[in-house]
Amino acid sequence: MTDIPPRPRTAHKSATLSGDLQSWEKSFRTAIDTIPGLAWFGSADGPVEFLNKQWCEYTGIAMDDALGWGWTRTIHPDDLPGLEVQWRGAMVRRAPDELEARVRRFDGEYRWFLFRYAPLLDATGQVLKWYGANIDIEGRKRAERALLASEQLARGQVNALKSALEALAMEPDPNQLVTHILRTLTAQFGAHSASVWRRGQADGKVRIEFAFEDDRVVPRTDPRFAGLDLMLPMEDIWPWPDVFRSGKPSVIEDIRTVPPFALRDRLLPLGIVTVLLVPMMVAGQLEGAIGLRFKQQRSFESEQIELAQALAQQAMLMIRLAELSAQGRDAAVMEERNRIARDIHDTLAQGFTGVIVQLEAAEDASRRGLGQEAEQHIVTARSLARESLSEARRSVQALRPQSLEHGGVTGALRALFGKLTEGTALHTELKVAGVLRTLPADCEEALFRIAQEALTNVLRHAQASRFVATVTFARSEVRLELVDDGRGFDPAARRDGFGLLGMRERVDAMGGAMKLKSANGHGTKLSIRLPTASPKPGRPR
Repeated sequence: MTDIPPRPRTAHKSATLSGDLQSWEKSFRTAIDTIPGLAWFGSADGPVEFLNKQWCEYTGIAMDDALGWGWTRTIHPDDLPGLEVQWRGAMVRRAPDELEARVRRFDGEYRWFLFRYAPLLDATGQVLKWYGANIDIEGRKRAERALLASEQLARGQVNALKSALEALAMEPDPNQLVTHILRTLTAQFGAHSASVWRRGQADGKVRIEFAFEDDRVVPRTDPRFAGLDLMLPMEDIWPWPDVFRSGKPSVIEDIRTVPPFALRDRLLPLGIVTVLLVPMMVAGQLEGAIGLRFKQQRSFESEQIELAQALAQQAMLMIRLAELSAQGRDAAVMEERNRIARDIHDTLAQGFTGVIVQLEAAEDASRRGLGQEAEQHIVTARSLARESLSEARRSVQALRPQSLEHGGVTGALRALFGKLTEGTALHTELKVAGVLRTLPADCEEALFRIAQEALTNVLRHAQASRFVATVTFARSEVRLELVDDGRGFDPAARRDGFGLLGMRERVDAMGGAMKLKSANGHGTKLSIRLPTASPKPGRPR
């Protein structure tokens, strides 16, 4: 910034500062040397004339070296051009301004600072001096970066899971489902390739099942595995089988530093450095693991590990579907596929929609300077993500939602409404009519999933302010009515989503009836009627 040309000065500006200003400025130098922040002032044309001692101590630059434009040597090179442009504009406007830039600390670390500065004007509006202070905002910047990363990760999770869901609903060949989920996994994490390991039911030994390389599934019978020992060594000197010992994900950050074996040595010519091993569980039993391979040394955040686990669960489901198809159980496969597709949609896709709602609320709170509120939204988002992962594991076992285990359908709906709408502008209300009683498990789950899907759609699309659910317990049936005051839609229009289809399948499977009433600009009303078994008196829930 040494090339900033001096601005033409009036006769008044070129004159010596008045004695009063000089006296005040001397007092000001003493005063700003006592404050904990970084402060400075400069001449009318911009060059710095004084920095407080905290500024010099923080940056490690001597006062004489910092005066004029010498202080710009402490600004990050990437931020300096923008700082220069904004500073020029402020001098032209002769008005207060602020900007953000990274400042080099005495130890070489760059931290973000907010620069605030304003001119001292005389009676004619001419600039006498520029005064400024720098505020450390590194903490805020880190929170913003973490929030952005979390939001991007959550959106990536939704996209990955949506892609898996669409494949489940549309792909006629079960074998291609495995290819699809492995392609999604490698693309989501930027991996070079992947491998699938299975534990033998008869001997308990772990062997490679197949790999995903060159954008296709490569079975272990492929020539590239010819002559190799396909077993995973289980001795303690190898970190590879840790995932099978503990049932938890493990990371081998540099495979070049661990004891060799045949399959590891095959990876070295491919340039593989890091391997992330993720378990695949079925009914609480460890069935296998997926190895994601990377050509760069990598580490992973907890949210990324959770996403990998969720997708690994889907991979295991798809592998099972392919195995069922190979055994000729086409009818069973079709029924199971639809169940799994619904459960993925009802758990992971909707759960992560709730995550995104909370992260967007956190972002808004952060922009408004409400740090504590933003932190609470992030905590809620993490809780929703972990619950969705737990539900994904339970869907493998065809178990009902955890909340139904304790509070019945009404308690589960209250908890659901509270969690999904926390921190949003949507007001929810649950009404109960009739004599409360215990419902059959499949009936409770159907009602819960339908309400979950409807509320998720309202949050994502309806722009509603109110959502009312009414559960009516009749003698031989239960009715669920869901009403919102959102923007509505045309039920006759073609829709690509799985939500309404999943609702109808659930209702049809139980011999119930479903009515949908909606129109553009007039909200939506969904009515469900499900028959119930003979009433069994029980403690209301």
